[in-house]
Amino acid sequence: MTENEIDIYQKIGKALKEIRKEKKLTLQQIEKKSDQHAARISLAENGKSNLSIGWIIHYCNVLDINPNEVFIRAFAEDFKSQQLDRIFDKFAAYQLEKTPTENE
Repeated sequence: MTENEIDIYQKIGKALKEIRKEKKLTLQQIEKKSDQHAARISLAENGKSNLSIGWIIHYCNVLDINPNEVFIRAFAEDFKSQQLDRIFDKFAAYQLEKTPTENE
């Protein structure tokens, strides 16, 4: 796995864990609702597992949430950063004109 992939899995796992905790569900409760062992779920939530889209969707179904919620939460900062970069790029051409000093 590359560093970028690890970062992606950590962000998705963190989002899934936050949502599970907000719903006040334990790993054992999730294990009973799904076909996954608590240890596997913990690895995924801690970004130590290669997650397939199918697994993420299955876990979202168990949490009774839309998968979009996970991705929006996981990558919100990245989206904001990209949007800011685009805004800065658009306005980079508009630099403040240097105001002449009194001696000029």
